[in-house]
Amino acid sequence: MAHAKKVSGVVLFAALVVAMAMAFSSCHAADYCHSIFPCSNETCFYYCQKNNYKNFQTYCKPGEYYPSCCCRVPGA
Repeated sequence: MAHAKKVSGVVLFAALVVAMAMAFSSCHAADYCHSIFPCSNETCFYYCQKNNYKNFQTYCKPGEYYPSCCCRVPGA
């Protein structure tokens, strides 16, 4: 009987972990990246603004041939 309680407790805990992971994964930010040259804070800001992203944060990251401007949109 004690073994059954232990197994049901483990199953309940696993279900809780899965439910929390699903809830928190829906609150993540989406990154929309595109190669632009030159990629700077200014050019990346204008790129994201031109593409009508709202409440975005910008950053540049290295790309294969050109750097990529990324627009991070929270909650997208």
